[in-house]
Amino acid sequence: MTPAVTVLMSVHNGLPFLAEAVSSILAQTFKDFEFLILDDASTDGTADYLRTLSDPRVRIIMLTENIGLTAALNRGLRESLGEFVARQDADDLSHPHRLELQFGYLKTNPACAVVGSQARLVDARGRSLGKKNFPLGYRGICFAHLFDNALAHSAVMFRRSTVDSYDETFTASQDYELWSRLSERHALANLRQRLVTLRVLDTSITSTHKRPELIRSVQASHFQRLFARPAKDAELDLIALFRTRVAPERLREFRTLIVELTASTEAAWPGIGRTPDFRRTLALIHERTGYNLLTLSRGAGLGEILRALRAWPPMLFAMPWWRIVALAVLGDSARRLYERAAK
Repeated sequence: MTPAVTVLMSVHNGLPFLAEAVSSILAQTFKDFEFLILDDASTDGTADYLRTLSDPRVRIIMLTENIGLTAALNRGLRESLGEFVARQDADDLSHPHRLELQFGYLKTNPACAVVGSQARLVDARGRSLGKKNFPLGYRGICFAHLFDNALAHSAVMFRRSTVDSYDETFTASQDYELWSRLSERHALANLRQRLVTLRVLDTSITSTHKRPELIRSVQASHFQRLFARPAKDAELDLIALFRTRVAPERLREFRTLIVELTASTEAAWPGIGRTPDFRRTLALIHERTGYNLLTLSRGAGLGEILRALRAWPPMLFAMPWWRIVALAVLGDSARRLYERAAK
């Protein structure tokens, strides 16, 4: 019988986290799925581990040469049988109810093409790195997507009928490009629940294949889609700072840009600026900007955090206050102490 969902994983040298990631999928409360795993020519024992899996829902494709994540995912899409596809990376974990909740959401919201969730973050040792919050609704996602990926790749489920393929010119940020492209014609959403745990590693695709020119091209295309005009180079330069750190001397410009883009979004979608989800989206942008500023300028960093609270007061209960206090008091020494303890 054809499964309702294909869980799609591509793995290249996925040990030592692969077994835990696989187990998190096989333990799902939702049972009507196939687990399609592509071994992208691993050399570390990954293939030997995959051959031990006896669950009938697991289907393995062994690739004889390393073709990279984007091409491997496209091969998986061509092979997938499910009406819906859920992505799972080989070092991340899915909450037991993840597939059940996302499948239910897509079934009851036929206009939505992709649904993600909130996330927890851990390091290589499983130590907590805090939480990752994403916008919930379509318009908030579209706005936030100007600055960074507004859906976690390893947290999404999407309708197979809406996704032809990933763009193989994107060796990294392939999901960022895909969600932007889909947003032009389809609704996107994130659930409120934290349904995944994302592992932050120095060896991840995001860390080892940083291609700022690809990210800039996505942001330029998304800007055009959202505002029906090309972005100025100065605007893209400021937007690019968000993913790294907005220096104190650029903060005034960045704040001005946020105000201008909010006004443009309000013009396109009248009334959006007063909706709770959009206010929450603005709060998330200000919070991240402030958090990254704390080691450079406590005043500027705390100022942005206050802006986040003014934009959406419930942010008070979502902020990592112990980290904020540690950075405000100890500066970058707080980061170094944590990194030393994690070794």
